[in-house]
Amino acid sequence: MVHQPVQLSDELVHQFREQGFLILDKFLDLELVDQINTRLDLISGSQYETGTCPDEFHGRTGSSQPNAVQQITNVWRCDRTIASFSFSAEIARLNATLGGWVGARFALDNCWVKPPGSSEVAFHRNRAYVSCIDPSSVITCWIALTDLIPEAGTLEVASQSHQWVCSDQVRFLHAPVEDYRQPLRTAAFQAGVKHPEIIQLTIPRGGCVFIHGDLWRGLGKNTTQEQKSRSFAVSSFPMHAQFQPPGVGYGYIFERYRMIGSLEMDESFFPILWTPNGYRTPMVEVYCQDALVPSVAFTSSI
Repeated sequence: MVHQPVQLSDELVHQFREQGFLILDKFLDLELVDQINTRLDLISGSQYETGTCPDEFHGRTGSSQPNAVQQITNVWRCDRTIASFSFSAEIARLNATLGGWVGARFALDNCWVKPPGSSEVAFHRNRAYVSCIDPSSVITCWIALTDLIPEAGTLEVASQSHQWVCSDQVRFLHAPVEDYRQPLRTAAFQAGVKHPEIIQLTIPRGGCVFIHGDLWRGLGKNTTQEQKSRSFAVSSFPMHAQFQPPGVGYGYIFERYRMIGSLEMDESFFPILWTPNGYRTPMVEVYCQDALVPSVAFTSSI
């Protein structure tokens, strides 16, 4: 199948910058969604095509509660079919366009799975988790691999909260003891917002939502008996992003790839994925194909 590039109108870009998020009901062809789901089924069972583990695997099958929220970070390391989406120039272009950047580099990817009965994920802002990067600007393309509905623990966002002047802190997000919306309420109080608008997003399979790094968001409880929610998120940094000096900011996954004696981001782990002149880090073309480029077919070995 041939992916049709998305053209973002000035109106849609303005909507994103005003609200802090933008939903596209149709983004990926369902055959592409099936490709991702097939690979993630294997990865969830700890079958890695490349032989390399992800950077984080919360809720691992067989060693966690069966209804635990599953979060797998940097899935691109495990599987080159997944990497062909994570390293897509199209996703990076859209993230850069919404961010107003001259180019975009890869930040990280995440697979989120919420089985029936799974708990909430606390409200947070992505910026707090990338503060070791300069600038700490990040845009995320969150792709629905199943229908995302409120009853199944969909993504929740606080509209326009990316404009709030408030503090934030790194916290453990999974199965919070306190009300999962309490961090949002604290931030709203600091910002002088009495009644924050919380929106439970409904996104059909194959659709996506773009999320500003300063937007407050969380995941609700999956109250269904049988419906699992699954999403795949790809985040981008501005092309010229670099590390803060050692000891400044937070980002434990990013810090493990810091080069000694340099603030530059190693393109083997944070490749440049889109620029107006077409430059992409050469390693990307060696590692995998681009799933969203026409006439490209790529298969993995498992």
